[in-house]
Order: sequence, then structure tokens, then C-alpha cells
Amino acid sequence: MQVLAQDADLGQNSEILYVIEPPSEKFWVNASSGEIYTKQPLMLNNSDLEIYQFIVFVFDGGSSPLYSNATVTVRLEPYNYHPPMFLTLKPLIALPYDLAVGTEVVQITAIDQDVHNNSGGIEYVLNGGNASDFFLIHADNGKLMLKQSIAASVNSFFTLVVMAKDQGFPSLSSQIEMSFEVTDINQFSPSFREPYVTFSTPEDLSVGSVIGKIQAEDRDYGSNGAIMYGITQENLYLPFSIGETSGLLTLIRELDFEKEGVYYLQIKAMDGGWVSKTGMVNVTVVVTDVNDNPPVFSSSEYIISLPENSDIGSNVFDIKATDADSGVNAQIVYSLIAGHVDKFLIDSRSGTITTLVVFDYEQEQNFDLTIKATNIGGLTLFSLSYFVIQISDVNEFKPIFSKKELNFSVFKNVPAGTVIGKITATDDDQGPEGQVFYLMFGQKKYMGFEINKISGEIFTTRSLRSQGNSHTDFKVLAKNPGVITGTNVDETLVRVTVIDINEAPVFTSVLYVANMSEDSPIGTSVITVSALDEDSILDWNRFFFNIENGNTNSSFAVNPSSGVVSIISLLDRELWSHYNLTLTATDNGSPPATGTTNVIINVNDVNDNAPKLTFNEAHVKENQPQGTVVARLNASDSDLVPNQGPFTYLLVNPSTDSAFSLTSDGVLVTTRTFDREQISLYQVLVAVMDSGIPQQSSTEIIYVNYKGFTNASIDTHPDFTIKINVIWLFALTHAACFFCKCKSTHEHTILFYHSPYVSDPLNNYFNTFYFTVSTNSM
Repeated sequence: MQVLAQDADLGQNSEILYVIEPPSEKFWVNASSGEIYTKQPLMLNNSDLEIYQFIVFVFDGGSSPLYSNATVTVRLEPYNYHPPMFLTLKPLIALPYDLAVGTEVVQITAIDQDVHNNSGGIEYVLNGGNASDFFLIHADNGKLMLKQSIAASVNSFFTLVVMAKDQGFPSLSSQIEMSFEVTDINQFSPSFREPYVTFSTPEDLSVGSVIGKIQAEDRDYGSNGAIMYGITQENLYLPFSIGETSGLLTLIRELDFEKEGVYYLQIKAMDGGWVSKTGMVNVTVVVTDVNDNPPVFSSSEYIISLPENSDIGSNVFDIKATDADSGVNAQIVYSLIAGHVDKFLIDSRSGTITTLVVFDYEQEQNFDLTIKATNIGGLTLFSLSYFVIQISDVNEFKPIFSKKELNFSVFKNVPAGTVIGKITATDDDQGPEGQVFYLMFGQKKYMGFEINKISGEIFTTRSLRSQGNSHTDFKVLAKNPGVITGTNVDETLVRVTVIDINEAPVFTSVLYVANMSEDSPIGTSVITVSALDEDSILDWNRFFFNIENGNTNSSFAVNPSSGVVSIISLLDRELWSHYNLTLTATDNGSPPATGTTNVIINVNDVNDNAPKLTFNEAHVKENQPQGTVVARLNASDSDLVPNQGPFTYLLVNPSTDSAFSLTSDGVLVTTRTFDREQISLYQVLVAVMDSGIPQQSSTEIIYVNYKGFTNASIDTHPDFTIKINVIWLFALTHAACFFCKCKSTHEHTILFYHSPYVSDPLNNYFNTFYFTVSTNSM
């Protein structure tokens, strides 16, 4: 960029100097040439345009310089990389000779890949060819218009070059050459010899292969007779395409006969006239099957059950496979290729499997086959399936007991559910038919026994205590699954002996609880315990009671026959608040059997303890005013609530001149001031009462003496036995040296040293001496 200035003066007055004022951060100017340069690279920051402005001043060389200025504007735009590109046009455009002047011939459109706005506006101009006199173009939108009549130019050809130019920096452009033919009137439409066309193609035709050719005719000449082919809009989804000029129908996606066997589509033929005319033909594409699908079994594995002893030739299973192909390609042949092929046969056409031998479940139960299904099309395709034959058992044998009579014994005290024995029957059948079930029959529900139908274990269903030294007989049946027929069962006799034993007496309760008042008299009955003994032998069901443990202080006894527990020594809750007695009931068996229980006896409180003060000494200061609180009394009581507090306090035999008064809640206060020199100790008789019924009380003495003293307490002045006005000390007197002894007539005497020569008794002179109270020495 350059700015130029001229000066009409001569000589030094015409010399010119360029300056940017104020200086710019991004630009500078050559002072003599006016050329403007950048000081640094210029970048666009998130925009398509940056604008810079600055002022250039120009001065002449005169002694009194004259100047002028100009404002410079710099537009920073994106760099233009891409020229406009034209959209595709017909290679030859037919124009009827009678086309009216001013008609839009074609819309020419170019696009620019640059996205910035500066190159967004494209300008269209005519730039060559032999038809410039006949056409004009709108620069802003690319519409090509007929400018001059072409009626005299029938069968003539024209060319026209159009340039598209963008507005970028630098500006870029591109050109397109167009061809025109001036034609006669387009009279005829394209036509097909037949309205329907059919093609046949195998389903395995390769993509890109030609299926057939479409041929149309047009009796016009030139562009009016030029034909282009296309598939109608509604058939574009089909797997075909057609050559625009060749008419070749081509496969563009794979075919599958099993999904779609026939396609129907319409193809149009259009001529090249100014106003195109069209013909239509219906096309049918038949897809032929090829052997591209193997047979498929409904399952890759089959499990079939076959009863043992089935006759040779018995039908085992009808296996089927399917083939998605059609015709001969779908025909299937079956064969056995592995496994126990010597024991089975398969029909190659129907797939029916039959037996070649008789099977015995007790010898072998499982057999397998591998079956192959093959089609007979051109390509031999096949599938395999695994086949398992399970031989099922037939009930050939019945259960057999090894013994016809079985004996068991059981003690009568076993709990319900106790297994007393097990019986077993054998069956030579294998599998489910050899399974044995056991059943008791007869009056079993009254006997106290039952049998596990699977394991054969006999167990008790209730207590046998009432059946001591007895025998019980019942029968057990062994059978196979299913209905009893009379030939598939066996039975045995079971005899059970119930053995009697000496059992311990059982208390009617595992825990007894009683509550007794602590003032209950000796001989009072506390509780009665009881027990039962179900032994049938007389000596075994007689028993006596005894206290085994927990009888602290031997407070209780139990009647050995009646079970009555009574008090035999006085109770005291404050010593023993509860008892946990262990009682036994022992029978007369040999050896004897003993049952136990626990008796918990809770001792209830009665008001049998008087309250007591927690302290009996108090202190008061001398000369305190009337109403001073001396103490707040507290008491304790060994009894329980409500036989404790709240406590009530009162003075015993108080006089009218008593030195103290006492509130009911225990606050002891003075009724006058005190003088220690008159009375040094007071004894106050106090009664304290609890809240129990009957009420308990006690009396105690509270001792009240003096505590400490104050300056005011010294109500008499001490007198020294000697008067010393001046004590002379030598200057070299040692520290801690005795120099004086004093005696006072007052027992509360404290020595205060005061020097009449020193105004402050707390200065260093005071610290020079100390007084020993024990010896009255200074």
C-alpha cells in the first residue's frame, strides 16, 4: 500500500516527508516513498473482518513547513483459497428456433468453498464463445437470458463461455463452456416397442453386473431425438440403476431369492428437447433360485426317550430339516454318519428313525447318533444334528424284603422324631422303575410311629411315656412308583419293644416367683411348688422336695411332701433383698432321678429404719447478723422409696431464747449475733422424720462452733507486758538475729510493725523485720 502527495513548489520547498501520527502499533510508513508496511503479522481473531484506521501526515521541506493529511483504512480479510465451482449443466442445450426474446435459457450456478462473507458474492460475466450476441447474463444471480432472436439459425450450434468471479482477496474465478443447438419444434415423445419388459437373473449375480438393456426410439432429429433414461422416483429404493444414455439396467445391491423373488419398476425415457417429452416402460426382474442355503434342523441336539424291550423296527423319532431354497435345491436326503449306527436305521427321504435291536435298560441306557441332512442341488450343502436316545426302564421286577419280620427297641423317653431303625427292600430294576417307596398300613396313627417313604427309616411321632414295657406290631409295604397292582409290592412285619426307664420328676414350672414383705413372721408360707412323675412303677413316681442351693442365712424351708416353701428366719431387705433358690424333686428309683426348678423370692421393703443425718458439725463466724444460714441439713435412710424422703426436720425442745431456728426442710439459721468470748460451742438437738408409714424418726446433736475471724472480730485490744519505744540495732546486725521478745494478753494477737519515721509501712523498712508467733520473737 502506498500514499502519494504532490507539492507545486520548487527546490527544498517541494521535498516531501510522510509520517503516521499518532504512531500506529501495527503499521509504519516509508518517510520518502509513502509506502505503508506492517510492523507484525496481522491475524483475524474469531471474525471474518478486521478494520484498522490511522492518519498519514505529509510535510514539505520549507523553512516554515506546510502539511496535509489523509486517513488510511486497512480491511483485514480472510485469504481467498478457492475459486467458484459451477454446478453440472447439460452438455448440449436445445433451443427451439421460435424461442421468445427475454426467455430465461438456463440458470447457471457456481458455489464457493470459502465460507467467509467477502467471497460470498459471485459475479457472472460472459467471457467468450460465438453466441455472445444472442445472450446476456445477470451478473448477480447467473440467469442466462435470450437477447436476440434465433429463428434464422435452425440447426446451428453455438458456444458460450461464462466466467464466475468471487469477491475474495485475491479475487479468484473459473469458467464453463456451454453448447447450444437451435432446433426445430420437438414433435415426438420417446416410445418403447413393448409396454412391458421382463428380465431374469440368478440370485447370486454379482453387484455391478448388467441385467438387461432398455431401448426407446424418438422420431425427432438432433437434440429433440436424443434420449436419456432414468428410474422413476418411487422405484429408486430398488437394487437397480440404469445408464442415462446407454439404457443398461445394472445390479447395485445383492439379491436374495429367499427374501424377494420378483421386482417391479418403471423406467422413463426423456428426449433432449427444450421442453422434454417422456415415455414409460414397465420392467419386471425375476430372481431365480440358486442352491445357496443348507438344510437346517429345528434343533442342533435332540434327546429322545425309548422304552426298553421295544420291538425291532419301532419308530424312534421323525426328524425334519428345512431348506430355504426352492425346487430341487430344497430336496433333502438324511443319513446316519456317526454314533451307534449299527443299532438304528434312518429313512433317507422321510427322516424316520427306527430300531435295529431290542434294548435292555439294565445293560445300557444311553445311545447317540449324528444325523446329516444334505440337499441335492448343484452345490451339495448340509447340516448336522446330534441325537441322544435314552432307554427308559420298564418295571420288570418288584421290591423284595430280605426278612419277613423285623424287631426294633426304643426307650420310652425319646422325643418325637427319633429314628428307631431302618428297613430296606431291593428291586432289580434300574432307574425310576427300581425306586422303592415304603408305606405303613393298619392302625398306624394310634401307635406313635411313622416311616419315611423314601429312606425306610422308622421314627416316633409322639411321646411314648404311656407305652413303657409294651410291644407294638405293624406292617410295612414296599412298592414301585405308580398304582399298586398286587404284583409289584412286598410286605414285612415290624415289631417294636418300648423299654421303660426311671425318669426324673418334672416341675410344673421352670421358674417360680414370689414377693414377701421383710416383716413377714416366721412360719409364713411363701409359695407352693409342684412336680409330676409319669413313671408307671410305684417307687419311680414317688418323690420329695428339697432346697438345694441359694438359701442364704437359712431363711426358708420346703415341705418335702407338699412343696410348700415357708420362712424359718426373719427377713431383712437391707441385708438380702432377694433370694434365688434351687429346688429339687428326687424320686425313689434306683438310682434315684432328680428334677430341678428355680424359685425367686423378692423381699419387699417396709419402713423399719429411721433416717440419720449425714453430718453433725457446723460452723458460724463471730458477729454475723441474725438470720445467717449455718447449715443445710441432709439425711439418709436405708429403706426404699417411699419409705425415705422427703425428710422433715425440727428442733427438739427449743427455748424462746434459742440461738438457732430450723426450717422443716433442714435449713439451720441464727436468731442473733454471736460472741465467742461468751459461748464458744453450741449443741443443737435436731429430730429428723421420714415419709414412710409408719413414720420413723431419730434425734441427733448438731455441734456448732466458730470458723475463722475478721479484723472486726478483734473486739478487745492486746496489751504488751513491756513497753519498748526504741530498739537500737547495730549497723552490722546479721539477718535472722533475735533482738526482741514480746508478750501479749490477747490470744488473737498479731504483731504489726509501724515506724513513725516512714510514711509507708509497706516499704523496705517493713520488709526488714519478721515476727515469730510461736515464740513471740522479733
